[in-house]
Amino acid sequence: MKFENLLLGYLGMRHSTGYDLKRWLDSELGRMLRPSTQLSQIYRALTRMAEQEWVVFDIERNDGRPDSKVYRLTPQGEQVLRDWLAGPYEPTPRFAEPEFLTRFIFVGALLSDADLADLVRVELAARQAQLTEYRNRARPIERWAPELDIDRTMRVLDLAHDHEGRALETHVHWLGEILAGLPRSG
Repeated sequence: MKFENLLLGYLGMRHSTGYDLKRWLDSELGRMLRPSTQLSQIYRALTRMAEQEWVVFDIERNDGRPDSKVYRLTPQGEQVLRDWLAGPYEPTPRFAEPEFLTRFIFVGALLSDADLADLVRVELAARQAQLTEYRNRARPIERWAPELDIDRTMRVLDLAHDHEGRALETHVHWLGEILAGLPRSG
């Protein structure tokens, strides 16, 4: 996922300064979507997006402080955002990657319930298939180092596998709840 998509999505919901974007990206939800962002990265991206005519800004006058640039999407930027959100979604190999959650938030906020249901169905099908693989995994014989406690290592590997499997099951259950809660289209 491109950083610009994340910024376009947020700007599609709220006109913002670069500093507002930084505060959001540093919030609990923002850190789930992108763990670390510098203010300079935001301003470089906003400059590129302005050059591509995806965003424009208005100057907001601030008494006793520097003026602020408040960014908003142009019609071209809105189209780029909608094209990305409505475009094909390919689930990532690891379900915990931020691509799905980012699209989920912005599709849910900016597109229709039918678009959201389509996105969730794609994710759900991929994760159900992944869950089947987790349940039916092979335990290949490895060439372990002779000094390794193989029984202990296998217990630790099994526990790690169990952790990922449980997290994936929770994700699949959550996706099912989302689908069940969306209005049915005719």
